[in-house]
Amino acid sequence: MIKLTKNLQNIPESLKPATTDFYAPPAVIPVPTRTTHLHRMKMITDGFYTDETKYNKRYKYDDIRIELSNIYLGKCAYCEQKVELSHVEHYRPKTIYYWLAFSWDNLILACPHCNEYKSTHFELSGTSIAFINTPANIRNINSLSASYSFREQPKMVNPEITDPLPYIKFKVDGSIESNDLRFVYTIEKCKISRTYLRDERRKLLNDFKEDIAAELLKSDKARQLAGIQAIVNKFKRDSEKIENPYIAFRRYAIKHSWLRQIIKDLLRN
Repeated sequence: MIKLTKNLQNIPESLKPATTDFYAPPAVIPVPTRTTHLHRMKMITDGFYTDETKYNKRYKYDDIRIELSNIYLGKCAYCEQKVELSHVEHYRPKTIYYWLAFSWDNLILACPHCNEYKSTHFELSGTSIAFINTPANIRNINSLSASYSFREQPKMVNPEITDPLPYIKFKVDGSIESNDLRFVYTIEKCKISRTYLRDERRKLLNDFKEDIAAELLKSDKARQLAGIQAIVNKFKRDSEKIENPYIAFRRYAIKHSWLRQIIKDLLRN
């Protein structure tokens, strides 16, 4: 996980409330916007989310998916892997927070596995909030989720709000852990330390080790040093390319001198 920033003022067209605050006459309200708003108001009136295709597709429109993909750089919000098929996921479950089903600040991008494991897990340490149907709340519906966090204190981490890097720790085997109860909960429920992810993260170090070992086979010491430095520099450059997968793991490895230790171990052997 890494911290990502979403502009809550840059609301995708199809999620905007169909009100005069956003579409003052003689502006024409786009059909997708009007339809989504009608569905939103139905959920609010009913007091629950109706799990049907005609409603589920409203938060998956192209303008929403494209903008989320740009923000998350095509990576899962939780495990940071890049997948071709990503899910538009609700941070606060739509079955509980039905009024936030079509809210911009409640939508994130997740891989199918993290999405499935996360499911509707959303325990609170604080007090849950109930929606009050007022013109102000409807007008601000796309930024309400973030405003609930102080009172509700969710155990599930939202990487758009909390920077994970000070709270998570990695091991050289690729596993992830934390001493913070929120991150323990998130890692466990989303299974961010599952076998596949551990293997993929560990592979980054294994590849680095193999590349360094190949350079050490060269007889010319100057070429060895130049080759090793080039490999180290590339690993560091890759850790700065935010679009790469597993950035948190890469940066943790650099910060905790794992690259240097790998090189030392190889030299001793």
